[in-house]
Amino acid sequence: MCKPFYILIISISIYSCSETSVKTSPQDLIKKYERLVLEMKADSIAQLFTTDAEIGHEDQSPVSGRDSIYSFLSSFKNVRVISNHDEITSSAIKNDSATVNGSYTQTVVVSGKDTVNVAGKFTANMIRDKNRNWRMSKMRPGRIKLPRLKMFQVVLQHNGRCNFIY
Repeated sequence: MCKPFYILIISISIYSCSETSVKTSPQDLIKKYERLVLEMKADSIAQLFTTDAEIGHEDQSPVSGRDSIYSFLSSFKNVRVISNHDEITSSAIKNDSATVNGSYTQTVVVSGKDTVNVAGKFTANMIRDKNRNWRMSKMRPGRIKLPRLKMFQVVLQHNGRCNFIY
């Protein structure tokens, strides 16, 4: 009676450790990023990046390194994300590298009073780590579309710099 049980356990173990087990895709990583930005979990967001990753808008100096990304995201104490949506428009995988392009829309509340709607495009470059998981090595959102007044309000609210969550 015990023999079929052991065979079942061994079969499950082999299947779960095999190379054919399903790994997440670059698109899955973007969806996870989308969810974590909505929840503003800076530590979890930072873990989606390589240790030497870069983030930043095309017209700003990049934030480099996972620890710096965490510090940057943690600095948004006065910002609450109330909606965040990423739309993937294209993706390409070549060996252990991937590029995902898309657009995003985000609504945030700054200092509990100003609601700001942000929209733009993004490009995420990714690589597989030693465990074959996808990690972002570079996230560069394109130009942000904002009403001029709201842009000014956000600049004032975050230490005089035009930094955004995305």
